[in-house]
Amino acid sequence: MQAVISFKESGGRATLDPRTSILSIFVISMVMIGGGLSGVEYWLRLFCCLIPFVFLVTVHNYQFAAIYLGLYLFSAVIEGAVIQLTSGGWNLLFVIVAGIISRFLAPMVMGYCVMQSTTVSEFVTAMERIHVPQVITIPLSVMFRFFPTISEENKAVSEAMRMRQISGKKQSLIKKMEYELVPVMMSTVRIADELSQASLTKGLGGDIKRTHICEVGLRIRDYVLMLFLLVVTVLFVVY
Repeated sequence: MQAVISFKESGGRATLDPRTSILSIFVISMVMIGGGLSGVEYWLRLFCCLIPFVFLVTVHNYQFAAIYLGLYLFSAVIEGAVIQLTSGGWNLLFVIVAGIISRFLAPMVMGYCVMQSTTVSEFVTAMERIHVPQVITIPLSVMFRFFPTISEENKAVSEAMRMRQISGKKQSLIKKMEYELVPVMMSTVRIADELSQASLTKGLGGDIKRTHICEVGLRIRDYVLMLFLLVVTVLFVVY
C-alpha cells in the first residue's frame, strides 16, 4: 500500500498543519462514534467520513482511497439493505461488522494519514506553538515514531523468515506466534526505550526553548477545514 508522502521523502511541508490534523481526528472521532444514523447527524457523519478520503486523494494515495471508499460503501449496503433482510444471529453479525466499519474506520484512517504525513519535528513545533505541556508532547512524539518503527520491524522479521525458508511452510498457530509475534513483541520494549532516549537526547525534556528548522504554520486549507470542523461540532452539539 502506498504511503503518504511526508517531509522525509519530499522535503516539503505536511499537507495539513499538525494542529488542524489533531483537531480533525477529535471531531471525526466524536461525530462518527457518537453520531446517529438519521437526521442531521447522518449528514454530519457523511461529511466527516469524506475528509480522510479527500486527504488521501490530495496526496495521490489512490489505492488506499479506493479501499477506504469501498469499505464504506460495503457498510452502507449492509446498513441499508442486508440488516433489514436478515434476523437472528446473522443480523447481529452484520450489525457488528457494519458498525465497526462505519464508526471506527474514518478516525483510524485519519490518524494513519496524520502519522504518515507529519514528522516529529513538525508535531513538536506545533505543540509548542499552542503551549502544550511537555508531559503530553513527549509521549505523543514517541508514538509518532513507534508505530512506523514497529511496522518496519515486522517487515524485517518477515524478510528473515523468507531467507530461512520458514514463511512458506504450513505452521500451527503456536509456531506462527513463536516465529512472528514473539520477536516483534520483544522488539517493542527495546524500540520504546530507544525512542524515548532519542527524544530526550534531542532536548525535548530540557528547560531551554528548542529551535526548529521545519516550517509550521496555518494556511488557507487549514483555516477552511477548521471552519468546517467548527460548524460540524456546533451542529452536532445543538442537534
